Amino acid sequence: MDSTQNTSKLSSPAPLELFVASVSWKGHVKRLRLEPGSTSLDVPRSACLKKGDKLLKEQNKISVPCDNGSCQILPIYASSATLSLGGLQLPVLIKEITDADEYFAYTRLTDLHYRGQTVHGRTAKLIVRTFDPAYPMVVGFIELATPFFMNKPRSRILDAHFSQGHIGWENWDIQTLRKNIHRIVRISRTVVSPEFRGFGVGGLLVEHAAEFARNRWQIAGQMPCFMEISADMLKFVPFVRQAGMRYIGETEGNLSRVEKDMHYLIKRFGDGNTDTKEFEQISGILDQQIARMKTSLLLMREQNITAKQFFRRLRRLSVNAVLRDFDLFRGIISLPKPTYIMGLTRYSQEFLDARLASIGPTEPSCTAPIQSTPLSGVTRLTGLTITYTTQVRRTVATHAIQQAFDISPTNILTSAIDGLTCEIPPRSIVLVEGPSGSGKTTLLESILNKDFADTVRVEGEISLPEGFRPYSFQPIRSRKSLVELFGDTEIKNALYFLGRAGLSEPFLYLKRFDELSKGQQYRALLAKMLASTSNVWIADEFCSNLDEITANLVADNVQRIARKHGLTVIAATSNPQPFIHSLRPDLVIRLSSTAQSAVLTGVDYVRALNIAKRRSSPLQSLASQDQSLLFSASGPTTTMIYRGRKQVQKGPLLLSHGDFQELVLVIRQAHRRYGKLSGTDEILDNIDNPFDVKAHLSRTCPELADNSFITIVETQRIHGGLSDAG
Repeated sequence: MDSTQNTSKLSSPAPLELFVASVSWKGHVKRLRLEPGSTSLDVPRSACLKKGDKLLKEQNKISVPCDNGSCQILPIYASSATLSLGGLQLPVLIKEITDADEYFAYTRLTDLHYRGQTVHGRTAKLIVRTFDPAYPMVVGFIELATPFFMNKPRSRILDAHFSQGHIGWENWDIQTLRKNIHRIVRISRTVVSPEFRGFGVGGLLVEHAAEFARNRWQIAGQMPCFMEISADMLKFVPFVRQAGMRYIGETEGNLSRVEKDMHYLIKRFGDGNTDTKEFEQISGILDQQIARMKTSLLLMREQNITAKQFFRRLRRLSVNAVLRDFDLFRGIISLPKPTYIMGLTRYSQEFLDARLASIGPTEPSCTAPIQSTPLSGVTRLTGLTITYTTQVRRTVATHAIQQAFDISPTNILTSAIDGLTCEIPPRSIVLVEGPSGSGKTTLLESILNKDFADTVRVEGEISLPEGFRPYSFQPIRSRKSLVELFGDTEIKNALYFLGRAGLSEPFLYLKRFDELSKGQQYRALLAKMLASTSNVWIADEFCSNLDEITANLVADNVQRIARKHGLTVIAATSNPQPFIHSLRPDLVIRLSSTAQSAVLTGVDYVRALNIAKRRSSPLQSLASQDQSLLFSASGPTTTMIYRGRKQVQKGPLLLSHGDFQELVLVIRQAHRRYGKLSGTDEILDNIDNPFDVKAHLSRTCPELADNSFITIVETQRIHGGLSDAG
């Protein structure tokens, strides 16, 4: 057989052509009936398919042929990522919805979106899926949809020569728009679970939405070249920038023309005329204008007003009137929104880069000025001693205690802190750690220069540098909504501070402080501190009543913002383990119930915590003669060799000797290949005849091959001898 025949035989079979005869929705899937034959196929609801579409099936892949590529339907989109939640690492999948539980979790999350659930036209959704039972199943989603027909900044940026294969235009006029509207896909919604905001989940979703759109989005056989988003929230939280989307301007909104638009639509289509299809065809998609017209008709019926009265009210609208009548005209009025766009191919991105360089749209600043000035000097605590006095009441009960224990105090003196001395450099993150009653609160109040009752005695010296302006985490008593707590600050600045603190949900902006969850309250306080002129942040019982995720978010936000702006943080807690890796303190002041104190660097403290955590784990154990291939004791040192790779850590080890057990310390351990073992190996130094080791092993375990692993463990005896295992 010649090479030509061989190549022909090994080539892949031609793809099987199928056509979508019907589409029905079954919960979380689309059910397709395919022709020829009566085959059915379940695909995710995000699959870009409609009746009449042609499918190509080749091995395990199903796709829709398009004029500029192949739109994949199966296998589904799924990509792994890791969320860095401060000091926590959470593996996730970004994927299409494929089971009923995911779909239910997604629908619950849609309730958090401030614009409701209705999105017109074709949509596709990707979720962020976790698999740890300690976290919600779905912590975020992004939705792609058909673009709005008109978008002024988009028209401006695309109005130039563009070419990509057979796709191209010289100008972005109405004919080009109608022909190429589907070369654009729109991000219609991005929703992140509140406890996960501030971790970059939104930007991660945008990155994966772009990847999905490149290969899996199509309408009428056209795959997109650009992805865009227009949203009010981007004025204050432009999270799409981290995924590479570029600002191109603001939409016009419809305030100046809404009366004219609604008058035309209601006159032409408002009597139930089925000619709305004509309008949809003109627009190229199911445009928002039809939805606005229907909302207007419903509003007139509910308010019992005539069309003439309704149009007059629309004519009188201004920006301020819209704010006053927002609920009434919601769904009809659209104010200007920032628009961001990105290219989905190399050609489209190069085109955008050139157009942006030529036009140069000016992106409004989304940041607010931070008024704090870092400290210029050291904060010193010298010989600080704190003592509490408790006066004993003379009662029958207290007298009984005095008799029972042969004591007769009038006052009980308790030392909380005895002679604490330390220096806190400016720009430091300081953790004050200790059990309840160790003096943490009094130490913070001393730094805040608070007055104490006669029963509290503070001695020593606290030296504060010039310009020391503290802000203490204290509940906000105001009855105002959250967004009103920033005084005369501009609304964009207030939302910036709230967004930096991890609060970016519009409904939360309208709540009072006492209506927020504990985690949200912490974030609100952080936003208030950002807006203040304070340069020292002091927090007692820091994150003590927060779950692990929220504690890590708050701690990470606090240290990142403080370090960026050169601020000093002094936070006290009795349990820092859940968030210590997110706070990353520079200095730790350890207090105790016996008035002792210690000052450590943050690195040393975290290292000590890690060692203590390892020691608190179940004690490791090994059997000696029963399992080991070689057991050699030389004085206080014992060397054992085991078959295979055994994981043994330095530290305590419970060593079994038949019916006895002995607690020893592992000095060192090593893994070796049997064939590489030699008498000169340093870990065998304590064996009497190290050169005989290999020969002994070959007799003891003849099945060992040269590439077999062995584990060598060297231990040291702890004085105390053996104890009966029983």
